[in-house]
Amino acid sequence: MQTQKKMGNSSFFALVLVISLVPANHVLCAPAPSCEPVEATDEDRLQFTLNFELLVAEFFVYGAFGVGLDVVAPGYAMVGPPPIGTQKANLDPPTQRIIENLLVARLLATEYGQDAAIRTLLYKIADFIVPPYGITVAEFTDKISNLRNQLAMCGNKDEGIIVPKQLGAENRTESNILSADANSISYDRTPREILRISYGTGNASMPGGFLPQGGNGVIAKSFLENA
Repeated sequence: MQTQKKMGNSSFFALVLVISLVPANHVLCAPAPSCEPVEATDEDRLQFTLNFELLVAEFFVYGAFGVGLDVVAPGYAMVGPPPIGTQKANLDPPTQRIIENLLVARLLATEYGQDAAIRTLLYKIADFIVPPYGITVAEFTDKISNLRNQLAMCGNKDEGIIVPKQLGAENRTESNILSADANSISYDRTPREILRISYGTGNASMPGGFLPQGGNGVIAKSFLENA
């Protein structure tokens, strides 16, 4: 392991931005309280996924430019309200370019390559101390992954950038650039799991967190209506 170093706020922003939001790929549909999939139309699944992709894109664009999608790409925002409580991050030039490129990647739906690039960058600074928390980047990713697993309540589907060998690719490596199982198959999250995490409540029928008024779309609203 490298000698531990301190990291600046710009790198910390990239860390929190990437691993504290919920990826909406591999969307399934689940009833309460099970984690098993249920029927949903392709249109509803797509709408659910796009809503969360745009949520993450808002964080990228505000962090890089200090404005929201309603300014940068109004066609994506349509009639939705602008985000509140956001501001431009204090980024160094390399991180600024990375965030700008990742924003474009997300809007172009090249999410797999984007996530791999982000986790690679985080792995390179895995031993850096995150101020003011006094823990390393690797430990920080573990804590966030553990929280997401606890909120989702459907098993271990989120992992930090360093894992025990028994959880690594083919049980041979501790590095975890691609968050996946021992067979390198990516994990699925059901909409119920995604809402539990995004709301920060562990309950898909109890809004909060990133979506204090609840998610939009048929699937998200169905959980609120059945609360």
